Amino acid sequence: MAVFRKLALVLTIPILFVLFRAAYNQYLLVSLTYTVDPLASDDLVFDSELYTTLFNHTKWAKVDTFAVGVGVPFKVLPKDLRSEESFGAEVMKQLWDQRLATQFNRRPTNKLPKMGDGSVNDAFAAQVVSVGEKDMSVALVSRPKKNQLPMGFEHIMVTFDRERKVAMAMIRYIWHSKTETPPSWRKSLARWSQINGRRQWLLHTANAIAEQAKTQPVKLEL
Repeated sequence: MAVFRKLALVLTIPILFVLFRAAYNQYLLVSLTYTVDPLASDDLVFDSELYTTLFNHTKWAKVDTFAVGVGVPFKVLPKDLRSEESFGAEVMKQLWDQRLATQFNRRPTNKLPKMGDGSVNDAFAAQVVSVGEKDMSVALVSRPKKNQLPMGFEHIMVTFDRERKVAMAMIRYIWHSKTETPPSWRKSLARWSQINGRRQWLLHTANAIAEQAKTQPVKLEL
């Protein structure tokens, strides 16, 4: 029996360590970002000409929304990223490369995406539909087929909070469904995964920017 107890202990320790690391990583993702869930009905994205053109032609059964953001203190910004336009370009480049690497298993391009840029696999498709100086929009499709209309929409925007001296980056996510299905743990898990994935993208982007200035990883300042 003593042998079995020792074996159980040996097996339990690495499992507990993995669980601890997972919990700690999740704590970091949540504590270093902020989440708006759901978006307010009067959020600026719903009034944009691009969004209304793409989605107001259909009566949707359900519209699921959230936003995730991160703040980068001015003091860790490289000198060449201390304007909203240059910071925005870097954020959009980093986030697009994160999407290519994690969703499509493609190599990063290390270039600012252009309107029309996109990627597709059997399960998902994404295409850049707008690029501005401080924002970018991406149309999303699940299980892509030829000539399929988009069902998802992401709006990435950067702003400078000069009072708090923080550069902000936010991803707004909107998904439209023509039919509403009952709640389930699979749907909850998928939604949590979508939110968590964007937290990871934003933190990776914030730390990549901080590393350019050879500083410590950034912490959210709000």
